[in-house]
Amino acid sequence: MLELNRRLRFGCSRKMVAAAIWTLPFAIILAGSMARVVSAADSGDSALLIQIKQEIDQLKADREKDRQQIQHLEQQIQAIQKQPAQAPPNQPSATQQATDQQLKALAAKVAAQSSPQSFAQEVNDYLGRYRFTIVGGAAGGFIYDRQSNINTYNLDLEPILLWQISDRMLFEATIEASLPSGGAADYELPVATLQYFLNDYMEVVAGIFDQPFGDWYEDQSPFWVNRFITAPLPYGANALVPGSDIGLQLRGAYQWGAVGQIADYTVWSGNGPGYNQATCTGNTSPSPLPSCSTRALVGDTLVGVNNIRLNTHTPAFGARIRVYPLPVESELGRLEVGASTYDGKWLNGLWLKSWGADFNYFKGNLQTRGEWIQSYRQMPGSIGADNRQGWYVQAGYFLAGVRPPLMPSSWAAILDKFEPLIRYSGVNQRASVLSDISTTPGIGFNGSPAVFAPHAREVALGLDYWFAPSVVWQNEFNFEMPGAGGFYSDTGARVGAVPNDRAFLSQFAIGF
Repeated sequence: MLELNRRLRFGCSRKMVAAAIWTLPFAIILAGSMARVVSAADSGDSALLIQIKQEIDQLKADREKDRQQIQHLEQQIQAIQKQPAQAPPNQPSATQQATDQQLKALAAKVAAQSSPQSFAQEVNDYLGRYRFTIVGGAAGGFIYDRQSNINTYNLDLEPILLWQISDRMLFEATIEASLPSGGAADYELPVATLQYFLNDYMEVVAGIFDQPFGDWYEDQSPFWVNRFITAPLPYGANALVPGSDIGLQLRGAYQWGAVGQIADYTVWSGNGPGYNQATCTGNTSPSPLPSCSTRALVGDTLVGVNNIRLNTHTPAFGARIRVYPLPVESELGRLEVGASTYDGKWLNGLWLKSWGADFNYFKGNLQTRGEWIQSYRQMPGSIGADNRQGWYVQAGYFLAGVRPPLMPSSWAAILDKFEPLIRYSGVNQRASVLSDISTTPGIGFNGSPAVFAPHAREVALGLDYWFAPSVVWQNEFNFEMPGAGGFYSDTGARVGAVPNDRAFLSQFAIGF
């Protein structure tokens, strides 16, 4: 009997009772806090608030019931302590065993219902989960162009706002702030999309988005991702496909083979392409422009950012598919091959039709990529089609592991972070209009007029130093080598050929 009393007095049952009693006030405090949170909510959610209050009242009633059960069990323990021992030594009675089990179950129930984690889970189930994140990048650098005699510094900041509304819904917005020459800061909204995942393999995107055509605008254009400072000529200042649009996308991916053998697709509709035909004399309506010369119309520069405008014709449509044929287990590297098309009316019933093919290949320290683009634009009257082509191919190699003879071992860590690069790009078109040319440099543009030439050619040499995967110091040498052809005025008068040009750019970019 003495042994039984000692175990009952100091055993685990009394500890479990005490734990349950001390947990009770904490649960009541949390319930009260929740009541205050609910009372501060918006009046428009009154039905939801009433439901939450009812559940809190039920929780309070359950706590009171549990408290009464604990008191009853304590009374049973006291009664057992007064009874003579009827069980063998060191063997608890059946009544005591049942009491212990009830106390353990009750304590576990109280602890599970009153913990901050479970209480927060219940609140989240009603109010949803919200996660807000800011990422993006910043870049600043120096630009020198020989032909334009430009020496200037530049700065660009692009915060990206990510708001996870739920497990299936995400909002993304990019705000671009730059310092143009001789003016105040310029702000743009190149991306603002709402993304909704239909399932694990498909999503819908709505809003202002980077053009999914090819692999450049979406994946390579951010300055902390692009290996070079400038864009290749088909995607630069005289691009063949607009850089952004506003509309709807349907995206998805699937695995068609072994691990790593996947394919993804994107189909979309947007407002469509636009050109700087407003430079032609007499252009006061969307009708064909009789006062514009053939060369002026043909040489119009594509509007690179076409987010929001009055759309009086059929929206544009596009599609892209990318395939990764090499499985991971082959250890042959990663190869991506893709094809894209983009078609839309740019004026009345006149179409722009474009298509392209691209590839990316990575293995070890080597990375290569390239693309070919073809566009066909219908023209008013008897002017004839405005056909344009563009291409680029580039390669880079990290010097990690490269050890030249006689190099001090202390230099190895520095050499490993260098990446030399080379790129060749070109554009072919029938003419270029002088008034469409801008020589104002900026992030990703060296300010050279030679990139607008009808047959522009560029060799770019780069040398990057990577402090971290998203922190890089970049240096780029551009050799502009335009071929035959020159600029024309708005009336079609020949202005002359464009000489070769040289440019140097240095930039420090950070992605965060």
